[in-house]
Amino acid sequence: MNWSNCTEKSKLEDYFSTNRAFSSFGMSGADYFFNLRNEEDYLLAYNSCSPLKAIVGKRAKAFNTGAIEVLNKNTGNFAKGSEAKELKTLLANPNVLQTGKQFMAQQNIYIDIFGYCPVLLVKPTGMEYVTSSIWNIPPWLFDIDYTKKWLMSTEVSDVYSKYFIWWDGEKVALNKDNLKMVFDDGIGTDNDSALTIPDSRLKSLEYPISNIVAAYMSRNTLITKRGAVGILSNDSADASGTIPLQQTEKDSLQKDFRKYGIVGQPYQIIVTNASLKWQQIGFPTKELLLFEEIEDSVNRICDSYDFPPELISRSKSATIFSSESKRELRKMLYTDAIIPESDSRMEQLSSILLGNDSSIEITRDYTGIDVMQTDLAAAATARKALNEALSVEYDNGLITKNDWLEELGRDRLTEPGFDEYKKVANKPSNKPLDQ
Repeated sequence: MNWSNCTEKSKLEDYFSTNRAFSSFGMSGADYFFNLRNEEDYLLAYNSCSPLKAIVGKRAKAFNTGAIEVLNKNTGNFAKGSEAKELKTLLANPNVLQTGKQFMAQQNIYIDIFGYCPVLLVKPTGMEYVTSSIWNIPPWLFDIDYTKKWLMSTEVSDVYSKYFIWWDGEKVALNKDNLKMVFDDGIGTDNDSALTIPDSRLKSLEYPISNIVAAYMSRNTLITKRGAVGILSNDSADASGTIPLQQTEKDSLQKDFRKYGIVGQPYQIIVTNASLKWQQIGFPTKELLLFEEIEDSVNRICDSYDFPPELISRSKSATIFSSESKRELRKMLYTDAIIPESDSRMEQLSSILLGNDSSIEITRDYTGIDVMQTDLAAAATARKALNEALSVEYDNGLITKNDWLEELGRDRLTEPGFDEYKKVANKPSNKPLDQ
């Protein structure tokens, strides 16, 4: 990340021009490459590169397919009580402008693009223990002052000195105690205290993103500004050679030519008494390999985001996958990326809203997703087989009820009878066979 530690500037334009300067991307006469160095560059890439925006958007939707649950940390069951109820209400309506799904989609998009998302907790005056609403702060408007003592820090407050948001051209300080951050799973690679913030995934995608945008711009230029497609010249000749067209004749031909076309014009066939010769100009666009370049660069973005490229629109040359193959690819998306990343992000959100000492936590459950149902069926079959085997052992006095529970991955109980072996008629005692 390329944070600015400047505290003197108060004008937004001054700040951007000195600390978050764009490269020459898109400017007249320049090449179409730009460095992805900071939040403004990441935002530009997101808005300029349509495949990137599509991949990040699809990931945000995938994150949202999981059901948000508030669970008891000790039992894994649904949490009850006033704290859990208030938390569910807050997550369903985090602020006056967003629903819970909109809030979470925005947060995941910010994390995917920038590597982090600042979260502002709004608390009523005099009620610091109550959170009335939560907002995701746009990272390109967010700024930090560091203490530069993070190696010796034991609290987050010892790492970050001040938080700011650029609003209406002014640098506005945010309540330090009410500002938290959710991080992507990555590292920072700056050479100062800013390395405590994970890098954006876009930092290593400068060339693929630049190539995609340049390829799209090239295709647009070829379509809209490719110049003349050919030359009409006079084919008449006399003893001295070819006779050039007079200016009045050129103007008349241009005027007539505008009347012809395949669609929307009155004439489709040119009729003229002039002796003309047609010369084709231009070059085949296939030789530029623009489609191939876009597809390869999109694959690099998919690699960075653990997103199967087969799940997005691709060129006609791409392999057509069966429904079952796509189902497996969607399952891979969830198991390899969405679920583990969601676990990390929800764990951080739990810490933000509840603290680390709370007995409840926020999770997302993806077992209801259609592509995960095959795993559920297999797990149910395996659990049934395990229970049948344990039932045989219990009926033969080989294990106790608590042993049975333990094999199922559940806690042992202290209730009477759960540590006793079942009495078997042909056995002389109630002890296991090895005693």
